[in-house]
Amino acid sequence: ESLRPRGWAGEFWSPAIGAECLAARDAAALFDQSSFAKIDVRGPGAAQALSRLCANDVAGEVGRAVYTQLLNEGGGIEADLTVTRVAEESFRVVTGTAFGRHDMAWIRKHLPDAVTAEDVTGSRCCYCLWGPAAREILSSLTDDDLSFKFLRAREITVGPVPVFAQRITFVGELGWELYASAEYGQ
Repeated sequence: ESLRPRGWAGEFWSPAIGAECLAARDAAALFDQSSFAKIDVRGPGAAQALSRLCANDVAGEVGRAVYTQLLNEGGGIEADLTVTRVAEESFRVVTGTAFGRHDMAWIRKHLPDAVTAEDVTGSRCCYCLWGPAAREILSSLTDDDLSFKFLRAREITVGPVPVFAQRITFVGELGWELYASAEYGQ
């Protein structure tokens, strides 16, 4: 007892945390990542500009997502994020909740004049359905094809909601990040 931390960290949350972990491992769990920062980068030369800023080449085909880092002049890491090509000269950058302002400033500082970066965090919700039963659950809510590969994205409809779906997961299981306009969040 004397070694247990004080405050929230010292509470006995393990039964709830354990249940969530087991659900994600054995069935599926829904994670709210709406607070993650979302930055839209657009304009002629956006692919080249982002590929210059990132450790990986993000200039692949439309619908391709890349897990990468923003690098500084010395090759050091400025940010850890995903970049998805949503159109020929349009990209969605997703970064951590606490890093949005920093990452937006870094990107804007290094973009050519013809390319813009806009923070769209407040206009988009993001729910992640992750776990081995994710496809079964999601397919019961859409008629769209869900067979696209990991690190790929496309527009689908979930129930009546238009969604930008990305095959990305951080739990080691099948899953999707589902982005929609904020008004559909509830």
